[in-house]
Parts: sequence; structure tokens; C-alpha cells
Amino acid sequence: MIAPSDLNALLTNTASLFENIHYFECATSSIKGKSSRGAAITYADLVERRADFVNELRISICNWVFSESKFNAMLQEELAVRGHSMANASARIVELARSKFRSGFPQGQFGELLLFNFIQHFFKAAPILRKMPITTNPSVERHGADAIHVGFDAENPILYLGEAKTYSSKYKFSSAFEAAVDSIIKSHDEIHSELNLYVFDEFIEPPFIDFAKKIKRNEISLKTELVSVISYEETGSVQGADEKEIKKKMQQMVSDRLNALDPNYFSGMNPHVVSRMHFFVLPFWGLEGLLKEFEK
Repeated sequence: MIAPSDLNALLTNTASLFENIHYFECATSSIKGKSSRGAAITYADLVERRADFVNELRISICNWVFSESKFNAMLQEELAVRGHSMANASARIVELARSKFRSGFPQGQFGELLLFNFIQHFFKAAPILRKMPITTNPSVERHGADAIHVGFDAENPILYLGEAKTYSSKYKFSSAFEAAVDSIIKSHDEIHSELNLYVFDEFIEPPFIDFAKKIKRNEISLKTELVSVISYEETGSVQGADEKEIKKKMQQMVSDRLNALDPNYFSGMNPHVVSRMHFFVLPFWGLEGLLKEFEK
């Protein structure tokens, strides 16, 4: 069994990304679950830190694809064959990392990267398994949880299942939210019968490998919590007199969206499963354009 101290050493540093994200708690009457938070690209006075957010999210691709130890090993190898040019060696590794993503399908990749960073930042949970890529048809989205991480509550390990939904169409918030809930419940219900679809790969640190193998073989039973990251195109105006007013409007918009959802939506669902759900709601303005910037 891996110890909490070992796990903390394996977490990705998310500080630079979250310097460009404003996040807040949401108190709602409509949404069941363990927690609800909103998050949006932050502002510096009246200017959205959009470019900084995109750059930092893209930088995190290397951490998503390669563990720290794997990256360092690759870096030494590339330095040796490239005349010890740090710039050329680093650029080569970044190119290899980006090749893991499918071009022309930025929504899923954008959401998975957000999920990867959010689970680590808020729950201190490191990635341990990932969906096996389907190479025969890259245009088809893979089924199953978008992320499987492990964290700790005191000394007890917790399995975090994560799903990301990104909707760039306008007026689709309720559809995005309902799809996120349906998807995370499906992942929860089917995870133990579909563990063969998941791999531990170059993104996982060596101390985790044996632990990951035991999870895949169903030799370890862990308490499970569910995380949904929901990104959508916001249509309301966020203009304000200063940064404080803009952030206040962001928070009000997310709260209003959540409170407008039908509270009966959760009726008939297992309340014990619902009580394990964590929601992150991310409004974006010009999301389609942002996805194009992300994919460049």
C-alpha cells in the first residue's frame, strides 16, 4: 500500500495554472452532491488572462503524458543525441507529448487536461490509471471515466473517478450538466467490470505501478468519490467596473445556472452515490475560439 507521503511527492505542481483561474464555492438549493464549485479564467483588473491560461494548460500536457521520472530520463537521452542543447531536447519531448493528442478534437483533450489538473489541485490525488487509446479510429471518443486518481482522507486511500464535459454551443448548460451526471454515474457503476480498458503508462511514477496493478485486478477495494468538470459557453455579460465586480458577476452567473436546474433531476438516483459527487462548473466566453487557441 502506498503512503500519503509517497503520494504527495508524485503530485504535479498546478500553481502556475491556477494563478490564471478564479475559483469559488457555490451554495445551491438545486444541486445535490458533496461539493459544488465554480471556476473561470481570472482577470487582471479589466483584462482576462486568457492567453496565460491557455499557455499554462498546454504546458501541463507534458505532465499529463509523462511522469517526472520518465520526463527526466527522456530529457537526458535527448540531450545526449542533440549536443546537450536544452532547447532542442525540451522541444522534442513537448512534440512527443502533443502527439499523444488527436488533432481536430480539442474539446475532449481540453476537458481531460482541466480534469487532470483540478483533481490534483483540489483533492491532492495523483493519476494512477488512464483509458486505453483506441488507435483504429481516432475520431471516436473512448468510453469510461476520463480520469482515475488516488488520494487520501487521513490515512485512508480514496479512488477519484473523473469525467469532463465541454460544450462550446450556446444555451447548452443544462445539457452539459445532465450529461456529466449521467456519465459519471455510468463510470461509477461500470468501473470494476471495465478496468481491463485502463492502462498505467508513462504518466505513472514507478512507486505506483504495483498499486495500479492491484486496482486493475480488483485486489484493492477503495472508497470512491466522483468528480465532474463541466465547461460551457456562457452568454451573460461579465463586464464590470473593476476586477472585484467582474469576479462577483462570475460567481453569480454560475450560482444562477445551478439554481435554475430542475431539483427533481436527482430523483430516483442512489442518494449514497450522489453524496459522493463533486462538481466544478466553468463558464467561458468565446469557448470555440479558446479551443482553437488551445489546439495550435
